[in-house]
Amino acid sequence: SFLFGVGMLHASSLALLCLAAAASALDNGAGLKPPLGWQSWCSLGKCGRDYCDEQEVLAVAQAMTNNGMKALGYDHIILDDCWADDERSSTGELQWEKSRFPNGSQLIQTLHKMGFKFGLYTSAGDRTCNSHGLPKPVPGSEGHYQQDANTFASWEVDYVKFDWCGDVHDQIWRGNQLSKEFSHAINNTTPQRSIYLLGVAAYAFLIEKVGIYYNAWRAWTDHHDEWSTTLATIQAQQNIGEHGKPGAWPDMDVLTTGGQGCDGALQNTTVHCPGQTDQEYRTEYSLWLMNQSPLLVATDVRNMTDLMKELLLNPELIAIHQDTQTPPAKHLGALLCFDGLFPCQLWGRFMADGSIVIAILNEGNRSETISVDFSRWGWDVSTTASARDLWLRQDVGNFTAKIPYTVSSHATALLKLTKTG
Repeated sequence: SFLFGVGMLHASSLALLCLAAAASALDNGAGLKPPLGWQSWCSLGKCGRDYCDEQEVLAVAQAMTNNGMKALGYDHIILDDCWADDERSSTGELQWEKSRFPNGSQLIQTLHKMGFKFGLYTSAGDRTCNSHGLPKPVPGSEGHYQQDANTFASWEVDYVKFDWCGDVHDQIWRGNQLSKEFSHAINNTTPQRSIYLLGVAAYAFLIEKVGIYYNAWRAWTDHHDEWSTTLATIQAQQNIGEHGKPGAWPDMDVLTTGGQGCDGALQNTTVHCPGQTDQEYRTEYSLWLMNQSPLLVATDVRNMTDLMKELLLNPELIAIHQDTQTPPAKHLGALLCFDGLFPCQLWGRFMADGSIVIAILNEGNRSETISVDFSRWGWDVSTTASARDLWLRQDVGNFTAKIPYTVSSHATALLKLTKTG
């Protein structure tokens, strides 16, 4: 959980750190496209409860196979701070919590046979962020970086989330060194294995060099199932700019599409308790997609609501997200809206065929008809283009020089414009 001292740099200081682009991508064969999948954090209970078990994980994997997610590319199963025992073995290895994961790492082999990649969580310090209901703190990887990396490789783990918790929490002066040390350990394992590495705090410590050491990095604090944190995450990413590339992706944290779990979720494991409106979830997915952030759904996909099906199972959007021929979207500035307290924002991403996908975000509290000039992305004023609404999955007409579009409060319109003259 990215809730440590350096994370509190917040918008002003962190934005300055994030202006530089990642120098290059980590050449470890992982993350050539931004991952799609499921993450456990907000599924059984509210975000941060951090409970998971083997039965849930296998049921989620089967549900993703049955509901169409896996066929669209959602092929990652990631466990957050919920899987490990509160004691290491007699020889110092991390262990699975046996009552929740009686078959331990055999779970990974089962998921691989189902066609999924598997990821798990560890922390830089002496303990993780959450004991997930165990009597004692769960050990982090401090003092065991290479041993833990080797353990993960021997289990055939495909993805590791490296958090910044434990005794290092406020020791930000150690961040640069420890971030590099864990990266070296993961990329030099015995047995040798290509492992996708997310560094939760890595950007703050490594800045423009983060892509040399990590496949992904966070730009902001934890994303919760709340509009305020969705908007703050988008604004933080806006300050970073376009620097995702194969092997190195800015990670906007998990998606809460459809709603987090509820209190008492163990009694009814598939119930959602949404913290956002349908339009806010649409905005969340839209901007994560435009920036080519990994799309890891942290809600219970065993209960696919109509909204979840609409947002998660759109093949046109998945194809755009997974297309790495052109860079991720760029923020193209604010737009004129009549709700003066809240701006409207424009993002754009050119595609390889010369078309552009634009996202029109209405942060305000009322519906707006927003006129967007083609000159915003360099097209001539005489340009004519056809427009396709990617959420409606339908063509919406031809436009010259500009396109007016009505966007509901807190919603985002996604349009693909293709020149016709």
